[in-house]
Amino acid sequence: MNKDDTSQGWLSWICNLIVIFFVYICTFITFPITGWFVLKTVPNYERIVTFRLGRVGPPKGPGIVLVLPLIDQWQKVDLRTRAFNIPPCQVITLDGGVLSVGADIQFRIWNPVMSVLSVQDLNLSTRMTAHKALTYSLAKKTVREIQTQRVKLGEYLGMDINEMTQPWGLEVDRVELTLGSVLKAPGEGTTAPLIMPPSVPGLEGLTGPIQQLAMHFLGHSSISQPQQVACMDPSSSFCNLYCRLGDEEDEVWTLPTTGFPALAAEILDQHRVSGLEAAQGSVCR
Repeated sequence: MNKDDTSQGWLSWICNLIVIFFVYICTFITFPITGWFVLKTVPNYERIVTFRLGRVGPPKGPGIVLVLPLIDQWQKVDLRTRAFNIPPCQVITLDGGVLSVGADIQFRIWNPVMSVLSVQDLNLSTRMTAHKALTYSLAKKTVREIQTQRVKLGEYLGMDINEMTQPWGLEVDRVELTLGSVLKAPGEGTTAPLIMPPSVPGLEGLTGPIQQLAMHFLGHSSISQPQQVACMDPSSSFCNLYCRLGDEEDEVWTLPTTGFPALAAEILDQHRVSGLEAAQGSVCR
């Protein structure tokens, strides 16, 4: 702390004392009237946190508490145990199951000053923290562990919540898990590995029904050993497909490597009425 900060601190402290002194004098002079406003009755289960000229003071109560007008702002804090419930939510467990789990949580405030200074909405913050801790903790357990160790998991969950809410002056006393139905048992919904068809040159750009039709068409056409290709329209791109016979070799199909999606679409347009069998007979005969 430098010299300027020290001088400002002394000036602020002296000004605060002067203002507080004058307020005390005015309060005592007009005490019969101001007594209805400056005296507060605090029950045993509550405390009053006061801010005098913006600075927080120690909690006051129980009993009769003096709150100075104009310079004191105060807030009541309830120290009794409160409870709330987390509605059932879907939790994905470690073994892949989906379980509906909720919780009933009881908590209390042990430090009134920290509860006022740390968070603006203590109830909402506690609910969100408890919900996050619930889903995070149960995601590391299996469905069987959650069903058989419900009490122990509730204790562990309470410890996790306390670690996060302790700086707020809040303490969780009890956590009780409420188990719902098993929405998905472990191991359900697993699918067998997909078997991909072999790669065919020229069919890499095709997907869906066009690729299936083209592969089916080529597979059936390679059996008939055609001598030539008959084209319905010589100017169409379908004539890019041609068959060649070697001396004593099997039939070899040569496919264009580009523009094949348009070619398969043209096959569908030309042979939609006659069907797949008629198209095979008209191409390689």
